[in-house]
Amino acid sequence: MSDKKIVFFDIDGTLYEFDKGIPDSAVEGLKRLKENGHIIILCTGRPVSSLFPEILCLPHDGVISGAGTRVEFGDKVLRNELLSNELLMQTVPRMEKNGCTAVLEGPEYLSCRMDGDAFDYFRILLRLRDDYPERLKEMDLMTDRTCKITVAIKDMEAFERMIPELSRAFELARYEDEPYTEMMPKNISKADGIRILLEELEIPLKNTYAFGDGPNDMEMLQYVEYGTAMGNAEKQVLETAKYRTEGMWEDGIYHALQRYGLI
Repeated sequence: MSDKKIVFFDIDGTLYEFDKGIPDSAVEGLKRLKENGHIIILCTGRPVSSLFPEILCLPHDGVISGAGTRVEFGDKVLRNELLSNELLMQTVPRMEKNGCTAVLEGPEYLSCRMDGDAFDYFRILLRLRDDYPERLKEMDLMTDRTCKITVAIKDMEAFERMIPELSRAFELARYEDEPYTEMMPKNISKADGIRILLEELEIPLKNTYAFGDGPNDMEMLQYVEYGTAMGNAEKQVLETAKYRTEGMWEDGIYHALQRYGLI
């Protein structure tokens, strides 16, 4: 498969927006990409448990989820990395004591303090509660199967003091405009998930493309040959990506696929 082109798409802020959905031009671009024989991979920070039908109905050949913690191609799972429960028990209570609201994200479900304020910060929990309640549960640090943690930060100074310690055990993807941070297992990222998939499919880096907008996309956009930031991306992403395109609602995906000669 070494002559194949492979394209990696972030979801939130790149292909999909809560309450608005997916731009028609992006849907058309992915359809044409598939018709032209290229490989499409959804590459998202979301775990499998929060990939909703309107996302999975997009043309795709595989999924890198949980910001690189899980890698699937067709029916084959190439990686399914989980955080240890010992690490969760060491980390989450301390973060909560310092003003963080944590959501544990895993391949089967998300968990949180159901009587806490998590529903005020994470819209995805409301969607799960209303439409997929079997994918949402009370947090249990001793048993939860978790691939990453997302935290809403209420006391930034307290969180900043924890960063040196957290960085020893986690990869941190910090948002500039909102007080949120994603925490993945150390040395795991979307780029690392891409590496595993490229080795499996024997596709060279020269045939790789990616689109993203957020901090957990930065390694991915640097790793592939044609890493492209959306026009609506965060400043740090726009400054570090090799290429950029228009915003997602300005037909950015479709225009870029045309410019690259993929459709």
